[in-house]
Amino acid sequence: MGRAASRGESPPAEADGFDAYVRASERRHKRLAFLLTGDLHEAEDLLQAAYAKTYPHWHRVRTYEVPDAYLRRVMVSLRTSWWRRHRNREWSTAEVPEGSGHALDIAGAVVESQVLLVALRALPERQRAAVVLRHWCDLSEADTAAAMGCSPGTVKSNTSKGLARLRSELGADQGRSGGAS
Repeated sequence: MGRAASRGESPPAEADGFDAYVRASERRHKRLAFLLTGDLHEAEDLLQAAYAKTYPHWHRVRTYEVPDAYLRRVMVSLRTSWWRRHRNREWSTAEVPEGSGHALDIAGAVVESQVLLVALRALPERQRAAVVLRHWCDLSEADTAAAMGCSPGTVKSNTSKGLARLRSELGADQGRSGGAS
């Protein structure tokens, strides 16, 4: 069959199904990858690597009730692996916004989203994954546990700690900018 594809003949039916799946789900998976990594280029690399790991198993994955769960698990596992491999490296970060006194304050919504992304990046990997999967992807504790490869109790703990840290960070930013909600 490999030779047939190289001669310009149509690909196997399962490749067509994977292509359709990728096209239909790419946007939401790219958003998840961005939230897991905090960087657009790294998110694209993560998503591409996850698709590459999923494709050889597509004949089995496509029969699952929720193939997205498999891909999410692959993405979280890859991101964790990359983080462990590179955690001792130095990395540059964008300048943290000063708040309402910033000379180039373009729009409040943009500043808020950037502050949230900075706070998300500051979370430990497992807390970030738990918060993103639970609150961005709206997964249940059981589905999040399956994606992260841990128990639901660990998901609860990581989500709770992550949200507390986000509240602390974001509350501290509001206090510095003089805004009280």
